[in-house]
Amino acid sequence: MAEEAEQEEASGGGGIMKLVIPIVALLIGAGGGFYLGGSMTEQSIQEAEKLEPKAEPVNKDPNSMVGEMFKLDPFVVNLNEPRGNRYLKTTIQLEMDSEALMAELERRNAQLQDVILSLLTSKSSKELQALEGKFRLREELLSRINALLVNGIVTRVYFTEFVIQ
Repeated sequence: MAEEAEQEEASGGGGIMKLVIPIVALLIGAGGGFYLGGSMTEQSIQEAEKLEPKAEPVNKDPNSMVGEMFKLDPFVVNLNEPRGNRYLKTTIQLEMDSEALMAELERRNAQLQDVILSLLTSKSSKELQALEGKFRLREELLSRINALLVNGIVTRVYFTEFVIQ
């Protein structure tokens, strides 16, 4: 052992070289990675800008952005659960395509409530707690309500209250 230490000292400090070479290699690798990563990021940004749809001018009139609304009374229903101990309280508003639809919705209020109650009671709390379940419910309500209407369509369904207990 003593002989090996004497040979290292005689060769000019081989231990320092073992430490310096990996550090230099690490610095070169990090610099190259930084350069390549920066150029790839710029390319990715340019490609994303090409794919991004161009914004069209939007009418900023707040009255034209949202159609006429029809507010339904709140619904409190038992959900489709094995023990039947869960319920949903929700308030729904319907956005209409024209103001002329208001009279028809008022005339068909009992039919609307029946369709909505039937659909709500068929759902479980597990289905409705997930965001996808709420979107699916919204779409189902929209299609069932529009199937009833003659003088126009409901363009959107809004949940202004949605509580599961």
